[in-house]
Amino acid sequence: MPNDNILHNDIRVFKSKPDGPVVEISNTALTYPALDRKTVPGKAPLANNVSIHLHEFLKQQGVESHFAERAGKQEQAVFETEQLPFDLLIRNLAAGDLVSDFGLEKGHRFPEPLVEFFVRPDSLEKKPTRVSEGHLLAFDLIDPEDLDVVNETALRINDLLTGVFFGIGVHLIDIRMEFGAHFFDEDSAPVIMLNSELSPDTMTLWDIKSEKPLDSSLAFTGDGDGLGGYKEIVRRFNLDSANAALKRQSK
Repeated sequence: MPNDNILHNDIRVFKSKPDGPVVEISNTALTYPALDRKTVPGKAPLANNVSIHLHEFLKQQGVESHFAERAGKQEQAVFETEQLPFDLLIRNLAAGDLVSDFGLEKGHRFPEPLVEFFVRPDSLEKKPTRVSEGHLLAFDLIDPEDLDVVNETALRINDLLTGVFFGIGVHLIDIRMEFGAHFFDEDSAPVIMLNSELSPDTMTLWDIKSEKPLDSSLAFTGDGDGLGGYKEIVRRFNLDSANAALKRQSK
């Protein structure tokens, strides 16, 4: 967890509160790894509902993450972690920069999920750098044992969420993840866990039948107000009722 009281980090804002750290989901949509940004009013509560739903599902499957509980309409209480200095991107089908950079056909399915690593820059205005596992180890960004944990956990998350989205008629094209180390107590070794939002902000999602995007990319294509993908994922997961209940509680 960043030491600053408030740190703007892409689509999230980390806050330190007396009861513990909180992540506030913002109304910022982000392309990755290009890092184009756009404000999408009304996005945060929708993204937060999807994120909480997926985190709770993974928790039921025994996957460790920094998510603790809902803390508000667009906030989550989280465990404090020391964030690892890189992102992991798992691609199931080719899309985005992978198509333009390598000349692959859009929608090309890989025999096995393709795992990529990106080192975060020292400024939000700079693009992350694609690196290999060798770079991560050579630069002492992570120990070999911890890298094995990251890879194993990320692939399991991808497998679980691919099935969840398939169940609502959606292809999980790719997913970006971050990881951190959490100390449950002073005497125990740190536990590597997912330290990432899980929503259309961090995924490329296509409708299985039409291949229409159902993610944050709609904010950059002039397709309505940019909320179409978020609303459709919320509808298919039947999270509208949860959102309505939350509104009633806040009155």
